[in-house]
Amino acid sequence: MSERNGPEIERRRLLTRVGVAGTAALAGCSNEEPATSDARTDGEPSGEKGTKRNGNGDGPENERTTLRLLHDTHIHGRLGNSGEPHNVANYFGLIEELYAAADHAVAVGNGDDLHMSVESSVFDGNHVTTILNESPVSYNTIGNHEFDNGPESLRENIAASEFTWVSANVLESDAEAVFGSDEGAVRYATEEIGGVRVGFTGFAPENTPDVTSVDGAAEVLEPVGAAEAVVADLEADGADVIVVLSHLASSVAEELVAAVDGIDVVVGDHTASVVDEPVEVNETLLSYVGDEFDYVGQLDLEIAIESEGESGAIEEYAFERHDLAALVDDSAVDPHEGVRELLVDYEARLDEELGEVIGETTVDLDVRAETVRREESNFGTWLADVIRDDVDADVAIQNGGGIRSDRLYEAGELSRGTVVDILPFPNRTVKLEVSGETLEGAIEHGVSAVADGHGRFPQVSGLSFAYDPDAEAGRRVEELRVGENSVDSDATYELGTNDFLAGGGDGYDELEESAVLVPPDEGTVLSALAMATIETNGTISPIIEGRIETV
Repeated sequence: MSERNGPEIERRRLLTRVGVAGTAALAGCSNEEPATSDARTDGEPSGEKGTKRNGNGDGPENERTTLRLLHDTHIHGRLGNSGEPHNVANYFGLIEELYAAADHAVAVGNGDDLHMSVESSVFDGNHVTTILNESPVSYNTIGNHEFDNGPESLRENIAASEFTWVSANVLESDAEAVFGSDEGAVRYATEEIGGVRVGFTGFAPENTPDVTSVDGAAEVLEPVGAAEAVVADLEADGADVIVVLSHLASSVAEELVAAVDGIDVVVGDHTASVVDEPVEVNETLLSYVGDEFDYVGQLDLEIAIESEGESGAIEEYAFERHDLAALVDDSAVDPHEGVRELLVDYEARLDEELGEVIGETTVDLDVRAETVRREESNFGTWLADVIRDDVDADVAIQNGGGIRSDRLYEAGELSRGTVVDILPFPNRTVKLEVSGETLEGAIEHGVSAVADGHGRFPQVSGLSFAYDPDAEAGRRVEELRVGENSVDSDATYELGTNDFLAGGGDGYDELEESAVLVPPDEGTVLSALAMATIETNGTISPIIEGRIETV
């Protein structure tokens, strides 16, 4: 998650909320159903799925209405631990409470919910769909990670969803309808809330086909053109307020709203930025609250209602970012009971499923600390190769400290649980652009504390090196090669690694300043990647190849 400071914006007065209408929210849905469209260029409504949690109230009040947007999701297939503050039950318990306290409220997601976790590799994203069905979320959009298990998996999850998937730029491969339209997805949806018609649509990153398993089943449109078309259709369908559920990078979203008029609110960010106040661009509010369970965003809009002429002008707004862990620690949040029951059930099922055998190794796997933190490990070599292949890099580095369990696993069957024991951290693959000089510095740093058994020691792919552990730290590497050639200090290389090292973890400061080619949000959780690779191959036989030598 990255921290962003928005421009200095005078905080608007907090919108007044009354308890009677809030109580009505707990009773369930209103009878209002959203109009939807899955056509590419027209606004003809179609589809039957709609919001299950929509506006509470019957119409205009003093020529103004209030709308509370609660956002967003971006949970990467994780449910969290039921015994810790950051979990889905607490998260949606907070959203439910904030929802109930408003006259009119809608809870929305912004994609990247189904996949990139151990749970996702076991439950194929359905665990998230089931949780979101129980939660207050009404609308969600397709992020790049929705395709991680392939297009058919996404279709199945869309079909199982009781909330509405909206996307303006992820279309079927023939570009005639939104992806998953047969299963219930739509380009946009509108519904009447408190006397104004609110439209919802969404966007995925344009490079989605390049970073995940779309497999030719979808076309992802350039966002600006798609936005111009969907805004025109929403306005033609009578939308007074247009809300975008965004899985675009914040910088891309800001460029989009600068180029396209008519979008009132954008919530969510592909790159997990966090702001203290919404950013304002071209009369559009853009609100970012990171990803996973750290924060819930609350955006209260006061919207004009005119008896004649146009409605929908946002006259005032108030924003609050709720820190989930702090609220749980203060006993200020009760978990969502329905979600908590599901969470506990999935935890039990996951424990059982982790015992499933997914493949075998024909050789002993050495993940002993004395090996992975001092010399080449056959498992470390295999894992570095898997990372390198995942992001299509020239070389790869995996820190030995990220390989745990400190065991020698005998040849034989491999279970999901074995992989999680070895790779317990939720690290994700990334790709960096580095100079040869940076690569030299990284390897030198990696062997600088070998006598202490430090976890920074590098397991590598695509490169080899020889080092003297008795030499002065900083002068230990005697030879470093990429493939068959010595590293060229002035050349540029693509480096695959994990997000911990890319962020300067284990003291790899030289990597933190490198250009990011594949960010963590487009990478894969190492444990899930390892499981998928073992399942695909069936059998693994990693060997020591002489990539690391001591002299």
